[in-house]
Amino acid sequence: MAGMPAEARARVRAMAMWLTVGALCLGVFVLVYALLVGFDRERTAPVAAVAGEGRTVVVRYLGGPPGCGDPGRIEVRESAAEVELTAYVVVREATRYDRQCPAEEVPMLTTVRLDEPVGDRLVRDAAHDGAEVPAVGSVRELTEPEG
Repeated sequence: MAGMPAEARARVRAMAMWLTVGALCLGVFVLVYALLVGFDRERTAPVAAVAGEGRTVVVRYLGGPPGCGDPGRIEVRESAAEVELTAYVVVREATRYDRQCPAEEVPMLTTVRLDEPVGDRLVRDAAHDGAEVPAVGSVRELTEPEG
């Protein structure tokens, strides 16, 4: 920059200042949006039970009330000895400063397809210390209230 004319140096400084101010304004906008409107956040959910025959398995997992644990996705990892399930739910507007969700668990059902039938393999909840997931006899049992 030392060999540049004074006018060119002034333009480069002005451009750098405007870029810095623009980046700062963008950062402030994202922060305000996160606090006032909120971004969604994904979290793991406990897997309660599974049912099904063959390669198709229905999974019951525990989300939350609407907006506080909406159905997300289920990851499946299979080995010869076990099937590991990880259930995810989406908390809408989770970064909002005044967002509070009740500690209510709502059962949710999702069907997953395995590479091989469950057979004698153990089914585990990978996100919750590898806890064993009970297998129930039918999908109807999954939909019945617990207790």
